[in-house]
Amino acid sequence: MNRFNVAVLLFILTLPVFSQESDTLSSIQNYDSIYQFTENGFLHSDTLPEPDSLQVVEVRKSKSPSRALLYAMVLPGLGQAYNGKYWKVPIVWGALGVSGYAIFYNTQQYELAVRDYLVSESDDDRIVRGWRRNMELSYIVTALIYGLQILDAYVDANLYSWDVNDNLSLGISPSLQPMMSHTSLSGYSGGLTCSFKIRGR
Repeated sequence: MNRFNVAVLLFILTLPVFSQESDTLSSIQNYDSIYQFTENGFLHSDTLPEPDSLQVVEVRKSKSPSRALLYAMVLPGLGQAYNGKYWKVPIVWGALGVSGYAIFYNTQQYELAVRDYLVSESDDDRIVRGWRRNMELSYIVTALIYGLQILDAYVDANLYSWDVNDNLSLGISPSLQPMMSHTSLSGYSGGLTCSFKIRGR
């Protein structure tokens, strides 16, 4: 074949084909695959089927982890309220209240022990060191509770839009595993087996 024949063949192949009629089903989209036609083959507007609505997927609006983190840092419990976990707010405030009272009580007892130690002019400072230790532990526990509520708000905002339903399950059960070494008396070792199941798929 020479170049002229190849050029003619490519030109013919690129021409649109007008011999076919337009597809009558191309204008019908987003409907189920079963259609109702009249005798002449066209659909009437009153016979259009409704879209398939058997599967309704509810998508939860995601939460901003950085916003939850900022709210929890500004006011303890506000990050939990932003995530919609209102039942956690009294727990956060109760834990901070108890640790705050522990700071107040241990600080008072430490100051009283220091005054008694200075008045008695004794060399035994075990009571003073004990109350100082309790006071420092109270501050540490309060800081941990504050940090944990910030972490809880941040992680909860990250996991807010995850799909967790009854089709997902995690099972933990005891098991016996054979040992590869011959030094064991029974040949087996106890352990735990974790199984992750996805049902309905």
